[in-house]
Amino acid sequence: MFGAARIRARIPRLAEAQGDDWGTVAGGGEPLRLAVLGDSAAAGVGAADHQTALAGQTAAALAALTGRHLSWRVVARSGATARTIRTDLMDGITDPHTRWSPQVVLVVVGVNDAVRLRRPRRFRSDVELLVAVIRRRVGAPIPVLLAGLPPVHRFPALPAPVRLLLGTHARRLDRQLTGVARRDKSVFHLPVGHLPVERDDFYASDRFHPGPAGYRVWGRTLAAQTATILEAVLPMAAESDGAHQQDGHTYDATAEEASRWV
Repeated sequence: MFGAARIRARIPRLAEAQGDDWGTVAGGGEPLRLAVLGDSAAAGVGAADHQTALAGQTAAALAALTGRHLSWRVVARSGATARTIRTDLMDGITDPHTRWSPQVVLVVVGVNDAVRLRRPRRFRSDVELLVAVIRRRVGAPIPVLLAGLPPVHRFPALPAPVRLLLGTHARRLDRQLTGVARRDKSVFHLPVGHLPVERDDFYASDRFHPGPAGYRVWGRTLAAQTATILEAVLPMAAESDGAHQQDGHTYDATAEEASRWV
């Protein structure tokens, strides 16, 4: 009844964020280099520029939490899947001219795989290959953070039957991201948490992608989890020697932390 092509046809099309796909946030300590790699959410669809989209909002919150100078760049394309990110976008995560290379990569992927009804095992294989190619490109086993899939089953742009189908499949794919993280000590799954998707101002005009307010909440939730991870895996980011890595490689902001950002 609802094939992948029909589902895609129901999703309105908006432009990606415009302007510079890189930026810096002033701070102290050791500089931190972050690459945000992924699909339309990473590409900032629904926001005018990347400063107000997911990458810029995450970077600003992460710099505030860690107190560190932060350099970030976006490598993303609307409609990208785990497979096409690996085959088409990887050249952009490093810059041989400036010798810029990320210390950590945030991957935002899965919604387009869900829309295409990608089989969970194939999606997991695609993500595992993507992680391997990221590290090969960078030349180091850097931390890779996998953003959890948003609650597609609550997106108002889609009619109820499609939301149910797509949301159920998205949750299956999100479990595959958790599985990838469990098998690699330097890969981390960042659960999406409780995004305020019931609020009208969360969305862009397509009612499918976040707008700037939605990206702000999501970015700050991702930043809170990322800061915790960096204290464990990049000791230079920690203010004390007591940082330690949590088990399970799935990190979540507490309700108190998340409410702080709304």
